[in-house]
Amino acid sequence: MKKSLLALAVLGAFAGAASAQSSVTLYGKVDLGVGKAAGTTDKAVMDGSGSRVGVRGVEDLGGGMRALFGFEHRFSPDTGAQAGAVMWNGYSTVGLGGAFGTVNLGRQYTAAFILAQNAFDPFGGDTVGGLRGASLTGTVARIRTQNSLRYDGTFGGLKVAADIAELEAGGVDRPYSVAVQYAAGPLLAAVGYDNPTGANDNLLTAGVGYTFGPARLTAAIGAGDTNANAKIKQALLGASVNVGAGRVLLGYAQQKLGTAATTKKSSIGYRHNLSKRTQLYTDISRVNTGTEKNAYDFGVLHTF
Repeated sequence: MKKSLLALAVLGAFAGAASAQSSVTLYGKVDLGVGKAAGTTDKAVMDGSGSRVGVRGVEDLGGGMRALFGFEHRFSPDTGAQAGAVMWNGYSTVGLGGAFGTVNLGRQYTAAFILAQNAFDPFGGDTVGGLRGASLTGTVARIRTQNSLRYDGTFGGLKVAADIAELEAGGVDRPYSVAVQYAAGPLLAAVGYDNPTGANDNLLTAGVGYTFGPARLTAAIGAGDTNANAKIKQALLGASVNVGAGRVLLGYAQQKLGTAATTKKSSIGYRHNLSKRTQLYTDISRVNTGTEKNAYDFGVLHTF
């Protein structure tokens, strides 16, 4: 009897060790609300933050090495339709990680987007309030590339990343980006550079964020050229303040291309947490592209 119990204990220990060596996580979010986009008079059911479902996993290979994979599908929950032209519109990657960092291949976010362009919009680019699309990612910046190779490394408070992709049809340059992000206590600073597929297009992004008490302030700028040699000038200012179970967001973004008039956007929003995974939100934004246009939304977001 004692031998049998001992054998079961040993088997249980091995089973626990085996399960600890690899993990697969199902995750996602579902977002729906009602509102009006800027420049329209129609009210509509809206997906404010890009509903998605994804799977990611890691396997311990021993010796400090691990295998990584992930893929993410985007969809419209009001209709069930696929969002975007490809099934795994979010990303689809496989790679290896270790003390050196991680190397991933596939369709993935660019280094400049993750570390620099997406780090300073208090709305995270989501809902009608999102600011990065009206500035830092509004022109030549590439949010994702396919057929790409990306490296990420973390060294204390310093994160570095770089990616390069296959030459695309009609392109002149292989698209690539590099970025550096530094975090120390309440301070976050980042710089990113994009070189898309054209002969002349490029974008340099830099930003800083600082947290004190319940508030966080951010500022970022972008400068570069379009493929038609039009100068790009971008700016973003943001703030978020925790208030009880909620958070107030506000910000301003602007962008100027060549000699065209400057486009401007200002937003204010509120997030109220019903739980750790369920949130109510509302936003109001004002966009000026020569004429003033308003937008608003009210919605519910559930993450899992």
